[in-house]
Amino acid sequence: MDRAVSTGHNRAVSEVLIEMRGAGKRFRTWKRREGFGGFFVNLFAREWTEVAALEGIELEIRRGEFLGLIGANGAGKTTLLKCVSGITPVSSGSARMFGCDSFALRDEHKRRLSMVMGQRSQLWWDLPAIDSFRLLREIYSVPRSDFELRLRESAERLQVTDMLQRQLRNLSLGERMKMEIIGAFLHEPDVVFLDEPTIGLDLVSRETIRRYLVEINRARGVTIVLTSHDMEDIEETCRRLVILRQGRVLFDGGLVDLKARTYERRAIEVHLEPSSPGWDAAFEPLLEPFGARLERAAPLTLLFSVPAPAVQRFVPFLFERFAIRDLSIEHHPLDMIIRQIFQQREGGA
Repeated sequence: MDRAVSTGHNRAVSEVLIEMRGAGKRFRTWKRREGFGGFFVNLFAREWTEVAALEGIELEIRRGEFLGLIGANGAGKTTLLKCVSGITPVSSGSARMFGCDSFALRDEHKRRLSMVMGQRSQLWWDLPAIDSFRLLREIYSVPRSDFELRLRESAERLQVTDMLQRQLRNLSLGERMKMEIIGAFLHEPDVVFLDEPTIGLDLVSRETIRRYLVEINRARGVTIVLTSHDMEDIEETCRRLVILRQGRVLFDGGLVDLKARTYERRAIEVHLEPSSPGWDAAFEPLLEPFGARLERAAPLTLLFSVPAPAVQRFVPFLFERFAIRDLSIEHHPLDMIIRQIFQQREGGA
């Protein structure tokens, strides 16, 4: 995966921060027997089984990437985050971060990462958010001037400046999550893991958080790994997508590549100005270099079918040839595309 990412500093960055090679994680559990006799069997002769949460994961994440990690419940998303961040060790293969074994990260490495889990808090429930932030400043040894600048900028962007003095317990779910995200970025980590950060939030809060994450990724070049069941989160923030299914990587690549792979052709509908001469059969040979086809021609409406990779080249051609009032390109929602991929894989199994 020789992938270069352009950051807010307009430089190509290729440093690999996270690497998994053949990584697997298995959990050991025991089968509970029912009844009085089963109680003693459970106590003295348990029957153990192993459950595979991850198998054969090959993954590289480079500095400055914004990666979306998606999959059904139980696909292994949170387990993967825990393995690469050092919370739990892998059972096989390797998981490395900053060039070190993830489960053996030293303090200087741990200062370079942060994690936000949508259903757990890193801030103190009974304290005002500002006091939690001050404790984090001491823990990470952030200079006071840097701390105050980052806090002010983040609070303004997330629209929570007037809520910093309130106890965390007295904030709404959306306000608490914004505070969690501020706390995650205060010490300027190199890598941030976000596990379902917008779960249960209203539309406005989700949009505010998405915009903030995109801005901070581009401005600071922070590597962000986001898991979410909200496909709008993924589409509006991530440039790269990893799909997990039953602990294995089903897809790893760009969103554009995913759409092109799933839907080979796109429909483009063109509405012409009343003064436009419309379609002429003489234009037919001009479609061949794009692989396009004219599907329908009405006096003021044209419908084309175009190979997905040629769409970007074909649209300027249309504007050169016709007086266009409106143009629409068929859009396939990401959740529909993911569903199509799973159906294709199950059909081929």
